[in-house]
Amino acid sequence: MKKILLIATFLISAVTAAIAQKPSVKVALDSTYVIIGMPTTIHLEAVMPEGSDIMFPDIVGKGGVVAYDDSLRFLLELGDEIPKIDTLKSEEGMVTLKTDVEVFAFDSATLYIPPFEFLTEGDTLSTNSLALRVVVPFDSIEVDPAKFVDIKTVIDPEFVLMDYIWWILLPLIVILLIVASYFGYGYYQKHKTETPFEVKEEEKLPAHVIAMNALEALAVKKLWQLGQDKEFQTELTDILRQYIENRFGVNAMEKTSDEILDELYELSEQQKSSLSNLKQVLQVADLVKFAKYKPLPDENQLSFMNAKMFVEQTKFIQQ
Repeated sequence: MKKILLIATFLISAVTAAIAQKPSVKVALDSTYVIIGMPTTIHLEAVMPEGSDIMFPDIVGKGGVVAYDDSLRFLLELGDEIPKIDTLKSEEGMVTLKTDVEVFAFDSATLYIPPFEFLTEGDTLSTNSLALRVVVPFDSIEVDPAKFVDIKTVIDPEFVLMDYIWWILLPLIVILLIVASYFGYGYYQKHKTETPFEVKEEEKLPAHVIAMNALEALAVKKLWQLGQDKEFQTELTDILRQYIENRFGVNAMEKTSDEILDELYELSEQQKSSLSNLKQVLQVADLVKFAKYKPLPDENQLSFMNAKMFVEQTKFIQQ
């Protein structure tokens, strides 16, 4: 029995060591918001076994960082200082390489930054993607007092029949519905059969497919474009909460935003980078629903983009 326990312990240790020796890469932004013309920093990091070779993305050679706003291509320009790679040794024979890249954006837009690719010993490792909103600060507004005029007196509007048409049609529609329901129920009672029909159960779709379909349906409604910010934010967060329940088994519909983020903190390192996208969506939605916050159009667009990115980055992929 002791020999079996020793063998099991040895195998577990070997598997743990193998997992620990696997290289990983990640990227992060100082902030998802930046004022046009002001710098922001992209942090690139690679963790790899000591003695291994890895090549960071050639950002300097490309002249900057490529980003997209829908189909438009942007180039985030680099600062004057050339990025340097710092090396930090960690435990269990692993080495951490870090570099900070200062970039500038000179166009206001909501940008999508594709994943960065690292080359290591014949293999390619990709980071998560990023979202960056570039905004223009509010300009002061000058008011010309000479343009002010006196308030006009109240004028009674002219009588227009079409203004009251619904007051006439609504009672007629209600009466027609009641009559139709009465005769329809009688027809059903007369023609219903004793044998119940069977409903074929549809095959359940994966959680990320359901969420993506719901997000596409939400985009078609154009709620925030019509000024319905609260309805848009409420439906957007409900889609994400339902996805989290289906994907991770977390009762997200009954939890607060902070409780949801705490539950998802145990995600794997690759998926944990997507929590910043989810956090931005939940924070803006809470401000809109509970603090009567009026988001800018770009904020609604950024929340929608981050919601799609969170679903895409955390979807379950069958092996």
